[in-house]
Amino acid sequence: MPVSTELFKRVQLFNGLTPAEMDAVAAICTELKVTPGDQIIQQNTTGTQMYVVAEGAVEVYIQGLENARSLVVLGKGQVIGEMALIDQGYRSASVRATKEGATLYLIESGDFYKLCQENYHIGYIAMRNMAIDVSFKLRHRNLAEL
Repeated sequence: MPVSTELFKRVQLFNGLTPAEMDAVAAICTELKVTPGDQIIQQNTTGTQMYVVAEGAVEVYIQGLENARSLVVLGKGQVIGEMALIDQGYRSASVRATKEGATLYLIESGDFYKLCQENYHIGYIAMRNMAIDVSFKLRHRNLAEL
């Protein structure tokens, strides 16, 4: 089944891309269906994939020494694992499908890098939007600690 570029209009990471550029991003996506409770990302492991939630929802949580703490539930049009597009470093949280399961669009970092080399505007827009998001989260985290 082809990936719906209509969804990408809702994805903050792709805000500012042209319809043709969204089509190019869609072309490197792989659809992934996950059932309720399926683990998608494991905290403290490395990864090379980013995911866009197409249907359903996922829960982002952190695993402490004694228990897990839910951070947020993300739904249609939101992304998880996007930092893998930058550094393939350790995952800062775990992610699992909620009770209704989810359909995700998977983007491999290598495919994304290749696409960005072919079209610098896609890379610029995505990295700019990611920087805006990280800045927002950092500011709000710091304000919460005051």
